[in-house]
Parts: sequence; structure tokens; C-alpha cells
Amino acid sequence: MPLAHQRAERDSGFTRYQREHLRRKLDAARLLLSYLRARGISLAALTQPVMDRWLIRNRPRQRYARPFLLWAATNGLAPAHVAIGTSAHTGNREIMSDTDRVLLAVKLETDDTQALTDRAAGCLVLQYGQSCWRLVNLTTDDVLAHPDEPGVLGLQLGRDPLWLRPRLSVLLQQLVNNRRPLAGALRHRPTPYLFPGLRPDRPMTSATLQARLRKLGVPSARTARNGAWMSLVGSVHWKMLADLLGVADTTASAWHRENGGDRASYVASRLRQGQRSVAPE
Repeated sequence: MPLAHQRAERDSGFTRYQREHLRRKLDAARLLLSYLRARGISLAALTQPVMDRWLIRNRPRQRYARPFLLWAATNGLAPAHVAIGTSAHTGNREIMSDTDRVLLAVKLETDDTQALTDRAAGCLVLQYGQSCWRLVNLTTDDVLAHPDEPGVLGLQLGRDPLWLRPRLSVLLQQLVNNRRPLAGALRHRPTPYLFPGLRPDRPMTSATLQARLRKLGVPSARTARNGAWMSLVGSVHWKMLADLLGVADTTASAWHRENGGDRASYVASRLRQGQRSVAPE
């Protein structure tokens, strides 16, 4: 298991958020195996009542442990009749209206009476549907400068760079230049985080950022994100969004179905582009 963790951290084929998802799966598997070992039960002797008792204590890990148990049963390492059901994840589909969302985003881009940290975070939530957890874990290494357009910045959230609009690029540049830890005594210390916490070596907590955004008029980060995603999938193919924003294909596809967007094949277009790029001149 430690080797699997190390490989997940080293493999450059994963985005940071894909590595985090894989880490959670590995952690769930490790916790389940530790639970069984502490009770003298082998994985091959696992029973449904034992599995159900573990799930009662570890309900948030249900979706991460299920792939491990399926793999173990497929390979004859666990009984095939022991199962972890799929979680009924319906989510909160309350959506912030486009008018409120866009007006607030424009206000945050231009209103320099508000804290710079809150303005930048609010714009990324309102315009690109980013979660507070993802934002607080961003570092300066995730910030990109456009090679052909001076002053335009981007973020490496997924496979492809997300280039920001000029006003948001200016805001992000100001954040990079002026970010400081929240603790007054440590504000002179350098920090790699775009949204640092009290200490320079730790990011702000997502709960703190959500509370700050509510004071700006964001009803809830989830509601604002839902509105952004509904707008984005109406104009950009879901696979492109998955590549730009670093979310799972299933997440982007679910929003595509929710919105009823077009069925154009972004995947096919990417393949055609690849074929053209390697064709002889």
C-alpha cells in the first residue's frame, strides 16, 4: 500500500486532483484492511455484516472503498457476495441565477474596497465553478503566463491550461504579488499558497474561505458553482471543460446531461487535431 501511494504521487500522468482522488481510494482500502486485521479477519473471510459495520463508521468513504472491494472480488481475494452499494449521490442542484452571478463577478473584478483574496476566490467560484477546497490548495506553481499574450495569466487545473480573461488576469497577478499569511506576526514570511492560512506553510481552510465569500454576497459556494457549471456546459463541450477545469469526466458529463447541451464530439475533434499535427508537411 505505501508503494501504491508513492507511485500515485510520482506519476506525472495524473493531475493533482486525480492524484487526490486516487489517494482517497487507497486510504479507504487501507482503513478497511486495518479494520479487518484488528479483528483477526482476513479479506477472504469478509462477511456482509462485517462490511456493513465498517460502512456505518466510514460512510463518507463508501464511494472510495467500493472500487477496491470490486477489484478484490474480481481477483478472488474477497467473497463475490459481499458488496458495497453505490451511494445515492444526488447533490445540491440549487443554482444561483446567471444575472446575480455575473453581476457579482463583475463587481468583484472591479471593486478594490474588498479584500484581494476574497475577490480573486469569488471570481473563480462564480465564473469557473471552482470549489473552495481546490482554491485553497492552489500554489504559485499552478499559475501560468501566456506565451503569446502579455499580461494574460492562466491556471493549471487540469490537463489543459485555463487562460483567464484580462481583468481576472490582473486580479490574479495582484494576488500572486501581495498574498500574505493571515497571522499578523507572520505576514512577512514567504508562502507558496495563493490563499494562505494563519501560517505560511498551510493554506486557508475551505470553511474559512466559504465564510468570507458569504460576506461578499455569495449565497453559498455550491450554489454559485452550480450556476457556473450550468452556464459553462451550455457553451463549451463537457470533455473540454473536464480537461480545462481538472474534474472527472463523469462530473462534467453529468452537468452536460443536466443542461441538455449539444452532443458534438470534442474527443473526435481532438483526435483529428492530433492526426493533423503529426502529418507530413
